[in-house]
Amino acid sequence: YQEDGVRFLLRLAAWDAGACLADDMGLGKTIQALAVLVARAGNGPALVIAPTSVVPNWLAEANRFAPTLNVRIYGGAERGTVLDSLARGDLLLASYGLLTQDIERFAKVEFATLVLDEAQAIKNPATQRAQAVRALQAQFRIATTGTPIENHLGELWSLFRVLNPGLLGSEERFRERFAAPIERDPRSPQRDVLRRLIAPFVLRRTKAEVL
Repeated sequence: YQEDGVRFLLRLAAWDAGACLADDMGLGKTIQALAVLVARAGNGPALVIAPTSVVPNWLAEANRFAPTLNVRIYGGAERGTVLDSLARGDLLLASYGLLTQDIERFAKVEFATLVLDEAQAIKNPATQRAQAVRALQAQFRIATTGTPIENHLGELWSLFRVLNPGLLGSEERFRERFAAPIERDPRSPQRDVLRRLIAPFVLRRTKAEVL
């Protein structure tokens, strides 16, 4: 199933479309993303944005499973110069907090691949964090999250605004066409329309399915 996940991600990369890997927690979203980062290392530098607490895990997993990548952490003494020296094969790990603080620096760099780990972090499109992520330049964007929707459908719009801008229309149009009808009636036909619309770009497997 992880090999299927990597094929799914690389297929969307070939389409120039963003992808959401929404497997249940514990099914190896990180290792699937790392396989894609290795496959695309020759295209240019890659960036992983993750919560501060998760960055050390990315470092450990990359060192273990993707030793051909040159992993660098954004912060400390290198913080001022690392963005100017990125090259093919480099993987830069950064926290959402530092990205938001230094977005003017990050926005000047074109990344081959961007991974947004625990992407529910950008569920509110009005936050500085979500705005910073939207300002990044990347050829291919991956969101990994076990919970693409936590509270309401607007979170899905915010995620797709980053992955595939325009697919779900403006925020107002999305609310009129999908969010409002589905929230009024969970059995609304618009639910199936929305599911079909996003299906090519979202892959979700549960632990029960895998077992």
